Amino acid sequence: MWEAALWVGRSRYALPMAKKVKERHGPRGAGRVAGRSRISSKHQVTIPVGAFREAGLHEGDVVQVQVQGSGRILLTRFDDLIDRYAGALSTGGELGKAVQAVRDEWR
Repeated sequence: MWEAALWVGRSRYALPMAKKVKERHGPRGAGRVAGRSRISSKHQVTIPVGAFREAGLHEGDVVQVQVQGSGRILLTRFDDLIDRYAGALSTGGELGKAVQAVRDEWR
């Protein structure tokens, strides 16, 4: 069984790890299935690199998480949501005029 440790000065402290994470079943990567991931005890999921790249996601992207029914979750990059709804509210130009009037009041 593997054990991670933290060294502080000359002292060694064991770091707690979930038992399932520490256990290895055969050679590295054995038992893995492409496109499959496991949910950790902290509710974290690693997105397989193929799916991550195909979705056009990048490190640091902000995503919205939506439930799509039992056992289904949809991740949508937040910038895509802004692009989808930009200009959805049509006011015939009245909103822009009202905003400009408020700005003019402050001058």
